[in-house]
Formats: sequence, structure tokens, C-alpha cells
Amino acid sequence: MRKNIPFIIFLFAFFSVTILISRPWRPSQIPNGNKFSCSTCHLDPNGGGPRNLFGQEVEKRVTVGGAEEFWSPSLAALDSDGDGKTNGKELGDPAGTWSTGQPNPGTFSAISNPGDPNSTALENFSEIPTSYLLLNNYPNPFNPSTTIAFDIPQSENVSLKIFNINGELVRTLASEKLPAGHYIKMWDGTNNKGNQASSGVYIYKLTAGRFDRAVKMVLMK
Repeated sequence: MRKNIPFIIFLFAFFSVTILISRPWRPSQIPNGNKFSCSTCHLDPNGGGPRNLFGQEVEKRVTVGGAEEFWSPSLAALDSDGDGKTNGKELGDPAGTWSTGQPNPGTFSAISNPGDPNSTALENFSEIPTSYLLLNNYPNPFNPSTTIAFDIPQSENVSLKIFNINGELVRTLASEKLPAGHYIKMWDGTNNKGNQASSGVYIYKLTAGRFDRAVKMVLMK
């Protein structure tokens, strides 16, 4: 029995680090994460213990004990708890465009827990944005593809184009009239002819009505 004591201690320590300990800074990396705090990811309302289905998805995107940001369009598009509402809709950010440091999106009273299928307080939720917004692409640097998210508060003629560092047009992702809403476009690293673009710095530019903004991104192969 004594021979097994070191092994038992190791198992206890391992599971304490990887499973039982909640990370108190993580709710600040989720839109409206302060509403449910640690129970956003854990079954125990006080934090720690087994992770719920949303917490399991978060765990796939972070290192053990790591503080890296993980909220993204891909995580927002999932319905982790299977209640018919995506994680993004439950947290007030359907497109997954929110990032740490920005004001919380949506209506606080309408936010529900993406890890709890019985939490569905979405009656007053509005998906119509109130301002123009062009977010940093995710991931960046990227290979082979990246997503670009933007909001428009009213129907507009929208142009979303990618240029190389010399200002030459590489790819047109959107050139059409769009209704108000949240949008996500993906660039797969190809030009308008379908050929792969080379590594380097690129600029994506959104024009919607009088709104005009350009952001740099890096394709790294």
C-alpha cells in the first residue's frame, strides 16, 4: 500500500491542477462573463470542479493555466449546451467580434449561460448593432485562412477588399448592399484569380456608407 502513496499523491495533484482549479481571470475574456462568473465554464456555481460543455470548448483553446484570449467567431458559432442558441447569441455577441477591453455587448438582462441549457433569458436580445465596427482579423498572423468581422447599423452598400502592402487589389470579399447586422467574412489566402497569395503584410479595408477603415494583417507561411 505504501508503494502506491506517491502515485496517489501525483494523481491528486494532477487532477487538482488540470480539472479542479478555476481560472478567475477567464470570465473577463468572455463577453458579459461577469454575469455568471466562473459558472460560465464550470458546473459548480462557485467555480472549480468539472467543466460544463462550454467550459470544455474553452479548455480546448487554452494551455493549462494559460491566460491567452480564446473568445472568437468559431467559439461564438457553437451551441455548446444544445439549447438551440449559439454561444454568441447567449452572451450577446452573435458574431464573436467582441474582444477584451471593449464594452460588454447586448442587453445584460438578456444574457444567458452558454454552458447551461436551462438558462435562456434571451427575450429582449437584439441582433441589430448600434454602430459601425471593423474588428481585427482572427487569427493574426494566420495560415492558411483568417476571419474578418464587421457590424453595420443600417442597410448600406458595403465593400470589403484586401490589398497588398503596395496598395494593389488582391481579393474582393464583399461588394454588395447588405442589411444592418453582424457579418463575418473569411479570407482563405487566395487572390481574385484563385491563386495563393505569398507571405507578407496585407491590408483589408471596409467601406460602408461614410464609414471607411483599413486594418493590417499578416499572412505567414
